[in-house]
Amino acid sequence: MQSLYDVLSGIVRRSSLEARGTSVHTRRRRDPTRPAATWVADARVAGRPGKAIAVVLATQGCSHARSEDGGCTMCSYLLDGTSAPVTSDDLVLQFRSAMQSAGDLSPPVAVKVYTSGSFLDPCEVPLEARERILQLIASDDRVEEVVLESRPEFVTGEALSGVRSVLDHHSVQVGVGLESSSDPVRMVAVNKGFTTDQFRATVEVAAEYEVGVRAYVLLKPPFLTERDALVDALETIVAAADMGVRTVSVNPVNIQRNTLVERLWRRGLYAPPWLWTLVELLRTARGQVAPAVEIVSDPVAAGKRRGPHNCGLCDPRVTRGIRAFSLSQDVRHLHVPVCSCINQWRYLLVHEDMSLLVGDGDRLVDTGSRA
Repeated sequence: MQSLYDVLSGIVRRSSLEARGTSVHTRRRRDPTRPAATWVADARVAGRPGKAIAVVLATQGCSHARSEDGGCTMCSYLLDGTSAPVTSDDLVLQFRSAMQSAGDLSPPVAVKVYTSGSFLDPCEVPLEARERILQLIASDDRVEEVVLESRPEFVTGEALSGVRSVLDHHSVQVGVGLESSSDPVRMVAVNKGFTTDQFRATVEVAAEYEVGVRAYVLLKPPFLTERDALVDALETIVAAADMGVRTVSVNPVNIQRNTLVERLWRRGLYAPPWLWTLVELLRTARGQVAPAVEIVSDPVAAGKRRGPHNCGLCDPRVTRGIRAFSLSQDVRHLHVPVCSCINQWRYLLVHEDMSLLVGDGDRLVDTGSRA
């Protein structure tokens, strides 16, 4: 007999697969020599302010999202990829193009290599392409820090040994989407497909090669109330620090196309988190986690209806405070002027759980202005 946990997991997997639909097969064909995206932003680089060059390589996309498991409930980054096959030469040309477009930057510089999947997955980024891209990074004297992204199953001793053999003098981090330290939340609400023990093993094997782990923490997975999301994210940050991660990157949910979260949002069954929730999370977590562990957040679509937002009036200044904190780790930047909408947020934290017991038609808090 199946457990309730297995039943719920199965429902979410099928729903995620249905929401994804044919998007994986109908993605547009991109120029295989051009990256999906690239940008330069202020960032903390090896512990001090600098610039980060972010490169999103156009690959076939995340293996989990392409599988019959349907991918994560909130993520459509698969659509940033390409339906056309890409070669190692193509991927190297993509990376060269991105670095050239970044222009002249003064050190310290970080390079973040994203693929909307796993850079360490040899089926997504062939070994030849991986090594050549890392060699290009190593030859750039400005670069002090390198961030790669991968699911845990590809973070192996063999893969990290190859990375370290090229980037022997660089600070290296591997970004992994832990999302939540709760297995039920991660496996059911996020449909992530791996356990906390697997993440812990990833941190341990990375440490053997002096590679840090950057844990991505999701703020407000579906099926959690605002208060529960705040509590879950705080517990996750503390747990990740205890497991030995070097950096925690908090990612508030934004509504992406062809996802289960989008379907729930369109039906009025989900709302992105408040920016006040993110401020409270960062402020509290910074006081509970050792200073050596950096806590950062760059909320996507902040202030927009599909992203984390407050009333609209205070969103820009709150977002600026969040980003300033991420660069400095100084919680004083989170002491932004209070807006009247904070009273609605506080009321929601206390009463939302009760309103769900009453039912959608009798909600105690009117969130229509935020939909």
